[in-house]
Amino acid sequence: MYSIALIDPLGDYGIGTYTYELGQGLAANGARVDAYVADAADVRDVPLHPNHRRFLVLGSRLRKLAPRDRSSSVPANVGKTVSAASSRRMNGSAWRMYLRARYLTLQLVLHLKRRGYDVVWTQWPEMESYPHFWLLCRMLRIRLVHTVHNIFPHERSPGDLNRYARVYASADTLIVHSPQVRSELAQHFPRVGSKTVVIPHGAYTIYPRDPTARERLRARLGIANGARVVLFAGAVRPYKNITAAIDAFAMLALDDVILLVAGREQGAPSGNPLAATTSYVEQAGLASKVRFYGGYLDIPEMGALYEAADILLLPYLKSYGSGQLMLAVTFGKYVVATRPGMEDVLVRYPRAVVLDAPDALSVRDGLVIALERLRSGAEEHYEIPEAFDWITIGADSLRAIRR
Repeated sequence: MYSIALIDPLGDYGIGTYTYELGQGLAANGARVDAYVADAADVRDVPLHPNHRRFLVLGSRLRKLAPRDRSSSVPANVGKTVSAASSRRMNGSAWRMYLRARYLTLQLVLHLKRRGYDVVWTQWPEMESYPHFWLLCRMLRIRLVHTVHNIFPHERSPGDLNRYARVYASADTLIVHSPQVRSELAQHFPRVGSKTVVIPHGAYTIYPRDPTARERLRARLGIANGARVVLFAGAVRPYKNITAAIDAFAMLALDDVILLVAGREQGAPSGNPLAATTSYVEQAGLASKVRFYGGYLDIPEMGALYEAADILLLPYLKSYGSGQLMLAVTFGKYVVATRPGMEDVLVRYPRAVVLDAPDALSVRDGLVIALERLRSGAEEHYEIPEAFDWITIGADSLRAIRR
């Protein structure tokens, strides 16, 4: 049986759910998949394919692995989490932290080597607790695959180019989600073009469908049943262009359309995770047309938000793909989005309105088109394209990495 270790050091930002879905798709095609994760809270209680196991061990030292238990997503003794008191003690000793990080790296790499995986598949190019991870894997001739979710971080910092270049050079195969991203990756890193494969991001299976959540959440937020809801969800970061979304609403002048902003801003106070956005809305005089759902969005909450929404708004300035877009595909919602990094999905999705530019006027025009199509009942029948099914993605991925 072909064996794959998935390495996910984030457990958040959509990477955790992506790793889960990928593992399910690979396992359904006969691969044995072990996912090593930092935080499995969101996916701890979801069903796993018999060939798919998850280990909550990253960021802590490995202990003796439990016997294979196919009924449990996180075997009881696969790792030892670090307590708050222990963390404080380590913070007081930079030298101790230095040695600990290198110990964790060596232990993990040697464990992966002993397990004899055919492929170690990393999901993020930054693993602070595991310095030189890719270098040690190369030294031990471990075959590496890496998913390029972002070519670079959305908020750039010095050293990104060299750090990401080392990861891309170390991988035997690079997975990207669209031909547009593959082209841009080759522009920045010409030497990796021959080992880059396009495998689309799939529609989700992990988010629960609950039609009753639509009326329940709308009532909680004071939204009339007949109103149209435009959703802007997730981490509110500069590249997502929330100001253009708000400015577009100021131009709409429609009383029966509500903008629902859900998620949290970077650096926002814990008591008001959407503080800057709230202030901008108030200054624009749109308080009656905007609703807020602030904080971290777990899987049931995100599912309820998509049940309540009619249109997803993605006026991104820059993107290499979007989990939010694939959630709209999953729930069959209309999408108003810019092209970069998402065009390959948008051209296959009949309920998409593609913006020519991310400015407020273009966003307003795109929303008008989506609202008209929604009112006319256009494209009522919808089936998720086979290309976005995780079993298809798992089969295509196995063929690509075996080559």
